[in-house]
Amino acid sequence: MQNCVETWLVAPGRELPADPRVAYSGKPPIVGCNHLVCDQCGVVVRNVTGRSTTSNTRPVAAELQKLYASADPGSSPLLTHRTVDAESRVYFCRCDWYTVELGGAKWVDDIDQPWRCGGHPSDGGEKAGGAKAGSAKPGAKAAEQARHAEAKRQVEALKAATVPLPASKIQFRYAPSVNPEFSTAAELRGALLASYPDAAHFNGPVVGINRDDTAPAWGWAIQLIARRSDWWPALGIALQHAVNDGGDLARTAFATLMADFRDVLALLPWTEPLADAFPDARAPGTGTGWGVPDFRLDQIVRDQKKSLAEIKTGAGEAFLSEHGPGGSDLEGPFANEEDLRALLVKSARAGQFPDGSGGPWSWLGFELITGDDWLRPALVHAVSTIDTSDQPTLLAMLDWFFEERDLWQFVPLLEDWFAHHPDWWETPASTKPKGWKRTMRTAHWPEISTLGTIVREALRRARGQVITPPVMDLPVLFGPGIS
Repeated sequence: MQNCVETWLVAPGRELPADPRVAYSGKPPIVGCNHLVCDQCGVVVRNVTGRSTTSNTRPVAAELQKLYASADPGSSPLLTHRTVDAESRVYFCRCDWYTVELGGAKWVDDIDQPWRCGGHPSDGGEKAGGAKAGSAKPGAKAAEQARHAEAKRQVEALKAATVPLPASKIQFRYAPSVNPEFSTAAELRGALLASYPDAAHFNGPVVGINRDDTAPAWGWAIQLIARRSDWWPALGIALQHAVNDGGDLARTAFATLMADFRDVLALLPWTEPLADAFPDARAPGTGTGWGVPDFRLDQIVRDQKKSLAEIKTGAGEAFLSEHGPGGSDLEGPFANEEDLRALLVKSARAGQFPDGSGGPWSWLGFELITGDDWLRPALVHAVSTIDTSDQPTLLAMLDWFFEERDLWQFVPLLEDWFAHHPDWWETPASTKPKGWKRTMRTAHWPEISTLGTIVREALRRARGQVITPPVMDLPVLFGPGIS
């Protein structure tokens, strides 16, 4: 009997030998272990190809045991079989599971599973790497050290080449004492009500972000609006419950959110009836001009509706402030995908970063919140079929991924690039086209060196959105027909 020198789980695209005699010898290329056993539940670990788990959270024991006993585990509702899962493999025993994705590999020593190589018959079979099974002599110390050094090198290379599984909750880092995490509407409501731990100190629902400055307690909700349009209904309903349940502090926090950020226009279907229920709630001021002079909630929503109506009257035309060459303005028709593509290319080639925080395509943000129904599907199609041979346009798109606006919609595109590296893959992330004010914002993500590493990180973040769909576990409290 022989054992794998290093025990690996592998996705499709890497070898998982059918011959039970094949053990991994430590020489490249890496192959998966075909005889994994679980030290906790005592069974041989099974696997299914072309599937992924529906959640990172381990299911209850009875569900795992049913999956393990199934004659057709691939049909289990615990596993997904979308197009993006074609390059994934799920391993499972009676007590645990793990998914390896994107043609990657995982060293068992690096993951929290009680699995090990169960041994392979040493009756003349071939080991990966070309050595006959059973023929290896107890190696000299130097040879053993060399094998372990090579295995370690391969581990580090794999870490750099694979996309790790993201967390299964949406997480924001907003302030030292306010870092919300949630996966359902009810948890989102709880995060809102927990967002002003120092309200007594500040005499209101604000949070300290450093020694001298504060921010609106619910300001982090604007990040959710920007990044996840699929979560807008859940956020609107969570706000209704938080304001209804949270008393004066919650109502002030809500009025402040409504008065200070124009992106809350996205939530009017839920916030307008909420304002009707609590018209006297007040904000201490306004960052948008809405609600003057009394900053009452009913006045704030009145002005929001007026602003949105004015925006809608200008539909069909776009005015992009400071997004043109040298910081000039861009204007153009904006009624269909052809118009959208033209503005994307023009703003990409201008390469402006207005206000120091936006990028060449940051003008898209407010358009996606207030625009007509044609815009979102047109944008997905335009981005998915973009001419990447035009470097400024490619880099503008990669820079825009920094904003993480519905990245889940671009998983197929990112998956394809990751599986089949384009010719620009090794281009340095510090590349700055002529005329651009600065380099891409995505170049400042952790561990970024090339455009390929930007794609890898964008894919990790996009898949984090895929596995955190909105869960509506709260009812609507305020709205048409509800009293």
